[in-house]
Amino acid sequence: MSDPNTSSPPAYWIVERDDHITVLRYDGGKRRTMNIEGARQLAEHVTSCATRSEPPVLVLILDVVHAELAEVREMSEGRPISDWGPWLNAIESVESYPNGVVVAVPKQATCGGLELALAADMRVAAPRARLGVLETRMGLVPGAGGTQRLPELIGFGNAAMLVLTGESVSGTEARRMGLVQIVDTDPVRRSIDLAEGIARNTPSVVAAAKRALAGGRVRNSDGFRTEGRSFLAVVGTDTTKQRIDAWLDAQEDGRNPALRNSPLP
Repeated sequence: MSDPNTSSPPAYWIVERDDHITVLRYDGGKRRTMNIEGARQLAEHVTSCATRSEPPVLVLILDVVHAELAEVREMSEGRPISDWGPWLNAIESVESYPNGVVVAVPKQATCGGLELALAADMRVAAPRARLGVLETRMGLVPGAGGTQRLPELIGFGNAAMLVLTGESVSGTEARRMGLVQIVDTDPVRRSIDLAEGIARNTPSVVAAAKRALAGGRVRNSDGFRTEGRSFLAVVGTDTTKQRIDAWLDAQEDGRNPALRNSPLP
């Protein structure tokens, strides 16, 4: 007999299609945040697809304004950093996936949402979608690879502008920077069109091409460790706790600071 006091967590990722292309849409509810369980479920989906004899091309539909701040606040009070392993697992599983991965951004991919999108092969956004890393406004530092992958894609100056201001840019501006590859009023349809083009190629050939492309990256593992240390250095400070509390209060009142107008184009 099942325990009535226990229940399975909600399914945060909706499988909208699953054949030679797998389309996954994230459902973050009214707050549009992603929690640790949502990250765990994504890693599980991606790993499952990766182990098929012919892994499908992935399309991830993201509308994620940031990681669940209530969980970040728990970390500031001593919750083990290891609890955040599912986030890193999800991002790594996307980046190392043995076929193409396309992210569609209809509305917003900021903070953890953008850091997840950065791990994909390409991004398609609506013209008025917002993309960025807002963490400095929260008293934090991007902690899931944002400070390392952004400069690769858009150069140091553009990355510094986003990271240090904590503001977002439109899909149109993100395309100019090279943060997204295509801007379209229907980014989901366009992402699936891209995925269809990738799927016409042999999966093993696409996997080999991705390995070759990855070989051209200039990365230093010390950079990711420095990012992690920088995050941990600030997350427990009184100033950061106060800022996170203010964000949480605003969210509860329906005034999500992640949705405010940005001074950047």
